[in-house]
Order: sequence, then structure tokens, then C-alpha cells
Amino acid sequence: MNFEYLTALALLCLFYVISIYLMKYIHHFQLANIVFGFVVFIFYVCHSTIIYKNVGFSDWNFQNTLPVANASPFMFSLMPIIMILPKKVKKHFHLLISLLLVAMFLASVLGCINNASINYKFHFHFILDYIAHIILSLYGIFLIRSKQVELTTKNCLISSSIILGTATVMLILNLIFDTSFFGLSLRGKHNIYNNILTDNSYVSALLYYLGAMLMLFLGFLACKFFAKNRFTITKKAEK
Repeated sequence: MNFEYLTALALLCLFYVISIYLMKYIHHFQLANIVFGFVVFIFYVCHSTIIYKNVGFSDWNFQNTLPVANASPFMFSLMPIIMILPKKVKKHFHLLISLLLVAMFLASVLGCINNASINYKFHFHFILDYIAHIILSLYGIFLIRSKQVELTTKNCLISSSIILGTATVMLILNLIFDTSFFGLSLRGKHNIYNNILTDNSYVSALLYYLGAMLMLFLGFLACKFFAKNRFTITKKAEK
């Protein structure tokens, strides 16, 4: 077992807990949004760049870092765009980030555990990817606790439809061009985050959607939990 990944996991979890506690000291919410967004994007770009330099564009390791590869890189690549969206649109993307907080946290944790369990060689670029996931999860918590999103049923359905709709678009494109964006190929090229759970492409696609909806629901429950302990917005914070 590779204990380097377990050490990284312990440090990431410690960072996660401490960051949640320290959020109450953040007063300038708009500045914090910019910092969160750019940090996630920078870690994503650094992760992708390192892999590109190591293996080149055509290698599947780099292909998996592209925005069309899956939900995580798709969200990472959107961060600068979300910052400049109109307020009425931005609020739904912000809520989507919050609804994905559990999925992003688990992606980082399970990634460390999986690499440790199979004794995979330690690669620094994996840590950059896990950090991006952790920070995006923290950003989701921050948006909830700072009252920047409205956790209504209608808003949750709209925000969830963004990522589920994107997956559906990818599925259609895959049918047309025989590709496997988001792992949603119906012609045998399917996978769920690089794991092939079944030989049946249709069952795999169904599992993908069910898994995505489960993660969104768990994210909703987490949002409800963090919403109970929101910040008190002072006049300084409102500026």
C-alpha cells in the first residue's frame, strides 16, 4: 500500500476541516468568490499542463483532463466564466457548485484511497487534482454559509439540470461522433470515471445518471446542514 497517498488524504481532510472553521472570518464575499474560482482553475490548469508535458495530447491521461472528459474538469474549466455571468444566471451555477460539494469531496478522498490501495506510484499531479476538488467543495460550503444561494426546490432542480443536461448533450454527441465524452458512450467505449462497472453501455449510462442524481441529492442534504450554521453578514461584509 502506498502511504504517500494516505498521508496526502490525511492532510487534505485536515485542511478541509480547518478551512470550514476559518470561513466565518471571511468578510469580503465577492473577493472570496474570485479567489475560490481562480484557485480552483489554476490548480486544474497546472494539473493538466503537467500531464500534457509528461505524456502529450493524445494520451488518455491528458484526454481525461479536458473539460469534456467528465463533470469535474467541466466544472473546473467553467470557473472563470461563472465569474462574469449575469447575476440571474450565476446564482444557478453557484448553487450547482454547492450541490456538488459532496461529489467533489468524495472524488478526492476516494481517489487517494484507490491509489493507495493498488499501490500506485505517487504522482504530484494527482495531488493538484485532489486539491482542486477539495477547494471546489469548500467553495460550495462557503456559498451556502454566506447566504449567496437560495436553497429552494425550484432552484435546486434548475441548477441540477445544468450538469445533467450537459451530460445528456455529451451522450448525444457521443452517439453522433462515436466519442466517449463524460464516459457516456453507447457503443462500448463507456466508463464511469475510468471504471467499467458493466459491459453493457446502456446500463453504464443509467448508472452514471443515477449516481449523478444521488450525488446531487447528498449535496442537497449537505447544503441543508451547512445552511443551519450560516454567517452573520455585517455591514462590512455587505460592501
